[in-house]
Amino acid sequence: MKLLLVTFPVDLGNAGFEKRFISLFESSSEIDLQIFRFVSSQGTPHPGSIFTLTYFYLLLKRFRSTIHLWKAIRKAKSENRRILFMGVSPAMFAYFVTRNNNSYIVTDWTRKLYEPIWQSSGSPAWLTSIHQKVLNAQQAILGLTEAIVEQIVKDYDVPLKKVKKVKLPFSSDLEMFSPSIEREDNEIRILFVGGDFQRKGGDVLLQWFKLHHHKPGLKMTMVTGHSIEAGSEAAVEQVAVRYGQPEHIELFRKHDLFVLPTTCDSYPSVLGEAACAGLAILTTKNALGASEVIQNGINGYICDSQTELLDQLTVLVEDKLLISSMKRNSREFMEKEFSYDLVLSEYVQHIFE
Repeated sequence: MKLLLVTFPVDLGNAGFEKRFISLFESSSEIDLQIFRFVSSQGTPHPGSIFTLTYFYLLLKRFRSTIHLWKAIRKAKSENRRILFMGVSPAMFAYFVTRNNNSYIVTDWTRKLYEPIWQSSGSPAWLTSIHQKVLNAQQAILGLTEAIVEQIVKDYDVPLKKVKKVKLPFSSDLEMFSPSIEREDNEIRILFVGGDFQRKGGDVLLQWFKLHHHKPGLKMTMVTGHSIEAGSEAAVEQVAVRYGQPEHIELFRKHDLFVLPTTCDSYPSVLGEAACAGLAILTTKNALGASEVIQNGINGYICDSQTELLDQLTVLVEDKLLISSMKRNSREFMEKEFSYDLVLSEYVQHIFE
């Protein structure tokens, strides 16, 4: 089975997805994998509007990379490789050389996905039309969440039979993380991870902790580049770690409860990392992929709002036995639903069979 994986590490989240997909396909002796890394924009803030000079330069950079992408795709086609694009954008730039020739898209996001949350359009009509052509030209669209599957069918008029639901590969995370340690102390350790501090809800979580940090044994660690405001350093530990490093793995192991009060996220993969590490998880319904790794009341809660999340958190930190049960359930769920063989078989079925 021959595959060209076109990755698109445009930000930290996509870079994480890239690692997981490469690890999944490289681990199979039956897949002959080649990788093309479409132009990276990491470190470059993405403009809120497409009608800006910054966006023009990003677009120009992608057009330059497109020439190399076309060459890679023509070579892949001559070798009878299937082509899997990570996201709609690289597939759009490759449209004129792929068309209907064994190409696929795997994605958790489109420009129209957040319209119900933003209460505004993220995609003008002409861009929606282009994306519609690109999506419909694929052999199949592999959606990582139920939300994206429904949205692509509804907003881009893609036939339901062409859109397949697949899992985000967390197999490598299951191998990397070991379950959170069982402790006999009375501490409840909360973990927050989020570079975009306010969008991820770090600010409201910090305010909550200021009101509750007097509770004996309650501790919180925040992994963020955002500077924690003066006056809270004594109560909150702020750290900086890199994914996959020993200190990153140990950080998850020594905590109990992962909290992400996000206002807008498609599929924050850190939720899967937390579940693999055996943490109880609290987040909001605005993390559209949360239901893939959280069973409400079993290994955590998906709340309707930040307010509901903070109320639930206040109750949960009083119940260490429930948190311990949720921690065990998280790891067991991930081992059952995201095992290497199970996830790989989904992709092989949809791409090669």
